[in-house]
Amino acid sequence: MMAAHAERFLTARAGNGLRAVGEIKAGAAIRLREIKGGDAQSSAPFAFCVARKFLQSACHNCVRTGQKLLRCSQCKTARYCSVQCQKEAWPEHKSECPCLKRVHPRIPTDSVRLTARIIFRLLSDPAADGEELYSIAEHQPHLEDMSDEQREGLTHLCSTLKIYLGQENTDRSLPNGLTPISLLARVTCNCFSISNGELQDVGVGLYPSMSLLNHDCRPNCVVVFLGRRLQLRAVRHIQPNEELTISYTEVLAPRVERRVQLQQQYHFLCQCQRCSREDTDCDLLAGDETVWMILREKLPQLEKLQAENQWEELLKESESLVSTHAGAVPDSNVYLLRLLDLAMDACISLDQYENALGFGNRTLGPYQLHYPDPHPSRAVELLRVGKLQHYLGKLEDAQTNFRQHQHHPSPELRAQTLKHSPAHHPSSTKLYCWPCIPVGNVLHPPNPDSSSD
Repeated sequence: MMAAHAERFLTARAGNGLRAVGEIKAGAAIRLREIKGGDAQSSAPFAFCVARKFLQSACHNCVRTGQKLLRCSQCKTARYCSVQCQKEAWPEHKSECPCLKRVHPRIPTDSVRLTARIIFRLLSDPAADGEELYSIAEHQPHLEDMSDEQREGLTHLCSTLKIYLGQENTDRSLPNGLTPISLLARVTCNCFSISNGELQDVGVGLYPSMSLLNHDCRPNCVVVFLGRRLQLRAVRHIQPNEELTISYTEVLAPRVERRVQLQQQYHFLCQCQRCSREDTDCDLLAGDETVWMILREKLPQLEKLQAENQWEELLKESESLVSTHAGAVPDSNVYLLRLLDLAMDACISLDQYENALGFGNRTLGPYQLHYPDPHPSRAVELLRVGKLQHYLGKLEDAQTNFRQHQHHPSPELRAQTLKHSPAHHPSSTKLYCWPCIPVGNVLHPPNPDSSSD
């Protein structure tokens, strides 16, 4: 019998939570329940769906990308990397298939499709929710905490959900007094972004027991994904009865930005140690304020160029900003650090590997400074730079970074990263995610409805 590492408890500051039953070593995978044999060190989602951005490139069962996919002949939307994956996915897909077929070629938002899958699971297997440490009915919808604008948006999503489900599903009663709009509200506050080995958000899922994890801006755990399965890992030594925490928001965001996002999306004012002190942004916002504010204002435009693969223009703009403001803002400044990562991505895409390595080397010190504990985002950056060094023949430097990369909190994720990014060519280091919220920082998702219907 393998004992659980964590248990549910009532916290003094935040209601329900998870705490360590005994001592947990840094890097350990954390089990939430006692098991007999086998491997229960990761959790399957109660329901999940592939993110709309990856509908045509990720398997709708194992969420792998880079494979030749087979398309469902009925809905024309679901895709699978093999016949085996298609068979495994059928119990989940059979209810949504006619819904997708009904609205084709329109695709509802991720939260609408995820909520529909949750409804189908609740209707087909009502007992499944009771097997969780934290049932869906216990999740807080926070409807009363939402602004008028948020409630209006939720009402619009609920209308879309009802159209998507069709009359035959909308008329059925859900267990435990749940309603479509209260489920949507719970999904918005409690689902996780599913990230692949390159920290790309390939899907969203609801993991009810993991929703017990409370937030801290310097957490003692991170979330990593093995396909669509979620694994919780300790990033530092955890004492018995110590609460387990993750970060719901971007660790590298300044204090004010973190608190605003947490208040707007999760409806609480963060009072963690980092947020309680006003001097914690000294390194994040180092340098001339008038200069880093210029960089902050320019970033959305540059990120748009990145999303559109306009690499020449992105590199031109990035290099100009970096050279113009050299000296006024150190590399540790969060906005300049983001700029260096964008410039590195552009150089890799344009096969300018020496230039890319120059930008990449400048990011390593700031990443170490801002991520004092093992973290997937830092591990990916070490891998990016190490692979560039390896390709350019700087083998000793590459080995140093690869060794540091081994301190990643998830060996399985290391294997995924290497699989998705063959070491023979640096263009495989195009990991377009900067410090991504989904793994580790992550989460509860960024906004699953950031794109329109």
